[in-house]
Amino acid sequence: MTKLTLNEDAVHELLAHADDDEQSTSVYWNEHKNLFDVQSDGTIIGNSVLGNASTKRSFLRDAAHYLLQYPLKKWARQYRTLGQCEKLGRKIAKRTGRQFTYDFLRHVFTLALIQQHRPEKTTVGNTLVIEDGFGTMASLILGHSPDTRVIIVNLTKSLTLDLIYLKRAYPSIGMALVKSDEEMDLALLDTAIRVIAVQADHCDVLYRAPIHLAVNIVSMQEMDLPVVEKYFHILRSNPAKTTSFYCCNRRVKISNFDEYPMGFLKIVSANGVNITIVINGHLFANDPMGIKQLCTDLWI
Repeated sequence: MTKLTLNEDAVHELLAHADDDEQSTSVYWNEHKNLFDVQSDGTIIGNSVLGNASTKRSFLRDAAHYLLQYPLKKWARQYRTLGQCEKLGRKIAKRTGRQFTYDFLRHVFTLALIQQHRPEKTTVGNTLVIEDGFGTMASLILGHSPDTRVIIVNLTKSLTLDLIYLKRAYPSIGMALVKSDEEMDLALLDTAIRVIAVQADHCDVLYRAPIHLAVNIVSMQEMDLPVVEKYFHILRSNPAKTTSFYCCNRRVKISNFDEYPMGFLKIVSANGVNITIVINGHLFANDPMGIKQLCTDLWI
């Protein structure tokens, strides 16, 4: 009988295999993954390139971050739910002991953008977060609606941190680590499970899950192109009737954005920023500058 690995057991399972070799690891990550270790409490030892999850908080630090972020909000002021999304983000940052940094604000902008153009995608259904950082985007999606489920796919060491931080944000949430089609089917049937974790080497199990919304923020740029192509194939082939994909990456880092298998491209301009829209049965969007100032008619 198939049995799921749940909650703390899922974290311990990932920790036990954090240093294993992974076929999905890019050249970039092969150079960096051995430079740091993850502890069971989420502490990082060594030099990590996972992004900013600063725990340094004080009245002066909080005030400084708030003042420095204020001018950035002009890029997202047209989004109706920006205030609500920021309030949620700050609540999650406080729960998890994090500073509300620019990195967190960028994810808040993304949620507000998606709600503006595809609000139904953030209230029900399954959201796939491809290589999240510290569970940031996943925690925002989960906090926005009790009727959403998040599927996170990531390399093992990073996935461990995703689950640790998600558990800090939502202590009672149900989480499952899935490695096979049978386990994915079982997890999808269990309404108590709102977080399904998938190691990147087991991403084939994603073909079993209806994916209504997918999000990738500055991590496809660090993947080898065949891995990027695999995720695009999953998004086009999953059981959901339609899949919306938000993709924000550099044009060139490890992979070249121009080589992503997007199909038909439509380029529009918003305040001088080039935005790439892909429509091929599913909907895709890219903001290569990382600035969330998009036209109201962007999502066709």
